[in-house]
Amino acid sequence: PRVDSTTYVGNFSIVKECKLKATGETFAVKCIKKASLKKKDLANIHREMDILFKLDHPNIVKLIDVFDNEAGDMCYLVMELVTGGELFDRIIAKDHYTENEAKVVVRTVASVLVYCHAQGIAHRDLKPENLLYATTADNATIKIADFGFAIIAAEGVVMQTMCGTPGYFAPEVIAHRPIRRAEYDFPSPYFDDISGLAKDFIRKMLVVDVESRLSADDVLAHPWLVDATANPTQAELDAMPQLRHVGTNLQNPGAIRAKFKRGINAVMALNKTGRLVATKKGKV
Repeated sequence: PRVDSTTYVGNFSIVKECKLKATGETFAVKCIKKASLKKKDLANIHREMDILFKLDHPNIVKLIDVFDNEAGDMCYLVMELVTGGELFDRIIAKDHYTENEAKVVVRTVASVLVYCHAQGIAHRDLKPENLLYATTADNATIKIADFGFAIIAAEGVVMQTMCGTPGYFAPEVIAHRPIRRAEYDFPSPYFDDISGLAKDFIRKMLVVDVESRLSADDVLAHPWLVDATANPTQAELDAMPQLRHVGTNLQNPGAIRAKFKRGINAVMALNKTGRLVATKKGKV
């Protein structure tokens, strides 16, 4: 393949866009400096590769091939190229974001989880940053990325490793008491135009008791997702300003993202050591 532009630079890897000369098809290639990695980190990369090779789903970023250089100090992961950006950025950039659009995202994520759980795979790091769009088109396919924390676990096995992103931890892994008690409401006017079914869905997802929380299968069967209204109501269109209210400068998505990140960091500061528990039913 021919390597083109660099799209990401990390501590131990860079991601470049490459093109297969024979067909002109473009891919993303992650170039990993193996010599800079600890044995544990290298083992984690191999685990992620093994998991990605097991998965074949239209809404998961696909691993195409893996190879080393002749010296053996570099590893190259050839991935499906996605160019549409993150879900969070897409929401901020839109003038309106309706419940129907949210349903598409939730339905997609739940469907991927059902598929992964059927393969005995737990992602363990679902968050908006890992929900990507294949292209910049309005109807682009959503792709779930970053299986770095994913593991293969037999049914009934309890996972005790603290991992993932603290800002998105389930209540059972943190000690911040208001979250553990699931104390929240739907403040006016921000939720005035949100449908009753959507609020019911949220209530059944934000449940402290993991056994009572909706599983991925339960999510797909919830009336809010089953009720696929064809067109957005005016109330839904009017509700978009509440989403964009997370930032005061709507022309600066970076400022909004920074504020969002600060909120996550605040939660991280309040977290205490806990355990990540996976039950027999594969909860989301």
